Amino acid sequence: MSPAQAVSSQFDVLFIDDVCSFLNQRLVIDVRASGKSIVGVFDPSDGTDAKRRLLEAGIGDVIESDSSPEEFLDIAAVTISHSTPPREVTIESGNGGYRIGLTGPPGGVGVTEIACALALDLSRRHRTALVDANPAWPSIGQRLGLPVHPNIRTAIDFVLHEPERLEDATHPIGALTVIPGPANPGVAAVSPADLVTLISGLGQAHSHVVVDLGHLPDLPIDLVGCFDAILVVGTGDPVGVTRLARTAERIAISITPDCEMGLVVNRVDKALRERTEIVSVLAGSTPGVPVVLIPEDRGIRRAVWDGSPVERGPLHRSVRRLGSVFDEVRAP
Repeated sequence: MSPAQAVSSQFDVLFIDDVCSFLNQRLVIDVRASGKSIVGVFDPSDGTDAKRRLLEAGIGDVIESDSSPEEFLDIAAVTISHSTPPREVTIESGNGGYRIGLTGPPGGVGVTEIACALALDLSRRHRTALVDANPAWPSIGQRLGLPVHPNIRTAIDFVLHEPERLEDATHPIGALTVIPGPANPGVAAVSPADLVTLISGLGQAHSHVVVDLGHLPDLPIDLVGCFDAILVVGTGDPVGVTRLARTAERIAISITPDCEMGLVVNRVDKALRERTEIVSVLAGSTPGVPVVLIPEDRGIRRAVWDGSPVERGPLHRSVRRLGSVFDEVRAP
């Protein structure tokens, strides 16, 4: 069993021995947050160090490895009776800043670029944080030329255990606060509950929190209901518009009535006929949802290689209009 399987698999009690290579406090917290119980197993012939490692990891219920099957069942029953339900992926209304999540179909549609540009624009007028929560391909750190540490895992550890140090896990870019994604996302996924806790923590000091959520189907669909606004990004070609519309329809099922949704069509040709057709198609599939068109911007390629924000050009001007929509929301 891998760390991710220990958190995501369906069972009631996890028995784990002291020599497990991935046993640590983070795993214990995640297992319990998912609603499971955990019992440590140790070999008494290994001395006091075996039991101590379990206790240091935060496991209070322990059993010797040579215990009978009945004793294993008894301690399982006891731990289940004392277990707590899994942490729900919710943020209470009014708890912190205005939360904007960006997602879209897979295939390099520009979610990261739009998230960076929007967060940078908002930071010129509001205290804004940008979080890379892309579970498969986190790239905000690389895009903006940031070091791999600290990152989102550091920030989650701080917000759970030392919230006063949360700022130490961020990178400033001008007035913008940035939290990059993990250096190695395949080791252990960031749970939706932990992400929500981090967003709530950032909301105490920021009026706006912009989150790159990655792409469907990697995105936990129940997570979208925790945001005040969801922007779905796609491309302006015929296939891209179709995939954007289908993605938006799926997202619309999961958002709360108070959550706003917008469609961002990236890399749109300047031809009026094509722009009109894009708006018409999307209005027919997702009526009432605003559509923002982002023109093709050749300056992005240079900015990507420089690891710098896009400060001018079509993308910059279009995102400024998009950012103005969020200027009147509440401050913390």
